[in-house]
Amino acid sequence: MIRLSQRGWNNVIIFTTLILILLFNFSSDFLNRGLDDTITRTSLIPSDWVVTTIEFEQDTVERIGQGWRSKSGSLNLDDLNLLVSHWQNAQVQLFDSELNWQADSQVVKLWFVGQAEPIEYSFLSFADKTLVKFEQQTYMLISPDFTSLLVDN
Repeated sequence: MIRLSQRGWNNVIIFTTLILILLFNFSSDFLNRGLDDTITRTSLIPSDWVVTTIEFEQDTVERIGQGWRSKSGSLNLDDLNLLVSHWQNAQVQLFDSELNWQADSQVVKLWFVGQAEPIEYSFLSFADKTLVKFEQQTYMLISPDFTSLLVDN
């Protein structure tokens, strides 16, 4: 065993703690490096986000307690629950293409708990696929079909 004074042992503990902090800090950076490049988003809405309001061009769906209501009153509670379920379970895949998003796109805004601003989703439908743009990325909607995400379905 090494014989050190109390001051010497204190220095050993301090330097060991600093080395461990640096090791943990850099190992996190090292282990997570390149992860953002390989992750592709699979769901339209992250599973831990809670939707409070969905603003369509022609209607708004709001959370009221445990249920939902449509401002226009055109949908009953079961239809609203199904609509929100479709949004929460929607699957997307990253799509690499530059398109003109000014042409005939439908915009839907979703408000989430804890966020001051809504997230804007722009949908562009083609004959065989639907593209959605949000957070400066373009995705292809895999499921459900686009009409299931609209109020007038």
